[in-house]
Amino acid sequence: MKVDEIIDLENGTSYLLLLDSKIDNNNYFLAVRLDANEEPTNDYIVLKEINENNETYTQKVTDPIILSKLIAEYSLDYEEDYKGEEA
Repeated sequence: MKVDEIIDLENGTSYLLLLDSKIDNNNYFLAVRLDANEEPTNDYIVLKEINENNETYTQKVTDPIILSKLIAEYSLDYEEDYKGEEA
């Protein structure tokens, strides 16, 4: 899995991977749900990438500690990327 990739979950819902991060050797992705026209919606989730037996799976992250760490990291990345553009 990689940023800017569209993935389809088992329930048929499509998500666009927006940001990635690694915590404790696990890969996490901030993703936005896409509608039927593949347009972004206002529904965002964090997914954990799981690799087992040469298969890649995703798991929705609900752990508040992991989510807190990711939000802090994504915020820092945003500030670094866009800090100079507003001046």
